[in-house]
Amino acid sequence: MTLCHPIAPRARGRRRNGFTLVELLVALFILSIGILSIARLLVFSQHHAFHGRTETQATALAEEIREKILSENFDDLVTIFDGVDTELPGTVTVPCQEWAAHLGARLGFDGRGRVQVLEPFEDPDIVDGMRTVVVEITWLESGQERSLPLRFSVTQMGV
Repeated sequence: MTLCHPIAPRARGRRRNGFTLVELLVALFILSIGILSIARLLVFSQHHAFHGRTETQATALAEEIREKILSENFDDLVTIFDGVDTELPGTVTVPCQEWAAHLGARLGFDGRGRVQVLEPFEDPDIVDGMRTVVVEITWLESGQERSLPLRFSVTQMGV
């Protein structure tokens, strides 16, 4: 025995099978807002990735000159490294020329590296028999100068 279900009569007029033009325009508007939001997010993330890469390169350059300083004789640190400024070619000593070239290649013409060697008589916080080295890497990022300082102490061994 089968039960018969009454079927609702069809509504009079045209049968609706698709979207109206207004519904289509509203859907396209919502979709375009979503796509534009995603595009903006991608541009924002790419911008930050680029600047993160520049900061990483600046850190590597600071570590490069640090290793060079640590490889030199303690008594020669002041004469070789004090006052080196890559923006002033006359201050770049022979041992620092390769570093200055790397800095220019990685950070561009806006990049600058400075080295200062402080002795105990210049800074009361420095212990006798030590020297403090201050390395500062600067570059332009989005029209603003960014700076990465590195400060470390060196002591004379075997005295």
